[in-house]
Amino acid sequence: MRTIDLELTNAEVEVRQLEARLRVVPMNDAQLAQALRQALDAKRQRLERLRARHAGS
Repeated sequence: MRTIDLELTNAEVEVRQLEARLRVVPMNDAQLAQALRQALDAKRQRLERLRARHAGS
């Protein structure tokens, strides 16, 4: 039986939301784009850790 890890699912959703938000950043808002890229990097790292933990269970 396969279980759903809600933390992993939520992390995947957060990454997708940030990716979508980054695609629609106004071109003249470099500060917002940079902040979103940093947040996205952090979320992707967290997602990778969760995937590794989930694969190990």
